[in-house]
Formats: sequence, C-alpha cells, structure tokens
Amino acid sequence: MMNKPQVDTNHPLRELFRNALEYGFKLNPTEKVEVACYIEEQILCEFTEVDKLYKIKDGEDSSLDDIADMLSEGSILLNAQSFDREFQVHKHIGDYTLFMLGMFPAALCGKRGKEFVLGSIVIPGASLLDHYVLQGQRSYRIASEFTEKDLFLELASNFEKYQAVIDLVRTYLESAKNSDYLKAKKIIGGTG
Repeated sequence: MMNKPQVDTNHPLRELFRNALEYGFKLNPTEKVEVACYIEEQILCEFTEVDKLYKIKDGEDSSLDDIADMLSEGSILLNAQSFDREFQVHKHIGDYTLFMLGMFPAALCGKRGKEFVLGSIVIPGASLLDHYVLQGQRSYRIASEFTEKDLFLELASNFEKYQAVIDLVRTYLESAKNSDYLKAKKIIGGTG
C-alpha cells in the first residue's frame, strides 16, 4: 500500500534530504525512527516529481489541488471505488498537507480553499493553513484504520511537530541554496 522508492538510495538528493532531516530532528527529537524514514521516502522523495504532488485526479482525469475536492475523491460514499482508493487518497492528503505546510507555506497564504467539513463540524472563516493542519491530522487518522496504524497515528497526533521538522528541512535547503528546491519554490508559488 506504500509507494515504491522514487529516488535511488545512493542518489545525492537522498543524502541532502537525510542531512536536512537530521537537522530538523535535532531540534524536534523523536524516538520514532520509522517516522523519519517515512518523511524521507514517502514525502520528500515522493514529491520530487511535481506530478506526484498532484496525483489525485477526478473522474475526468484532472489533477486536484484543493483538499475538499480530494476528500470527495477519497470518500467511499462519494467517488472512491474501493477502500484501497480511500486509503491512498487520505494518505496523500496527509502527506500533501504536511509537505505544503512545511516546505511551501507561503504558497498557501494568499490562497483560499473550499469550505471544509471535518466530520460533522463546519469551520467557516478559518485560514487555509488551519484547514491543512486539521485535515492532515484527520486524513492520517483515517489512513491508520487501513494499515501502519502506529505510524499514521503518530503522524496525526504529532502533525505540527513533523510540520516543524519539514519547515526546518526547508530552512536547511534554503541555507544550502539548493537550486532544485529554489526552482520548485517558484513553480509551486512560494516566494523566491
């Protein structure tokens, strides 16, 4: 159910990510080694390809970048054709929100999303950043019902801690003036 490695284990990008994550976890320690591996493999390496960032598509094969639209695609009651699809979409939403909040928060600041319905709670007027945190936590909790329960519950419970780790990864990459990161920052809509 997890994505296969996108970046070879000996690739220089992996070393850069590992160094950046080491920096992030030094300031936000965790005993959960599997979380560091997950963030490296399933988030940082996975999203080195922009099409992986927007891999959730609707019935017309259009890429979705709004969380509310992704939720519709991931609901077995609406558009998901299987429980595996529901898991994949919720895993992606958790990964996507964590990645965007940590790596490209400026891209979200001026953006407005559709109104979220979190369970039975409607949160009108909340910022898109708040929505991303709440939905990221919720989607990881839902993903935990399918597989890797401890891992996804850890990501849900400590979402903001891991967001801070990825924010430190961003700081590390910016201070290293990594050209690939700076190019991605411009493409995704951050300030560069």
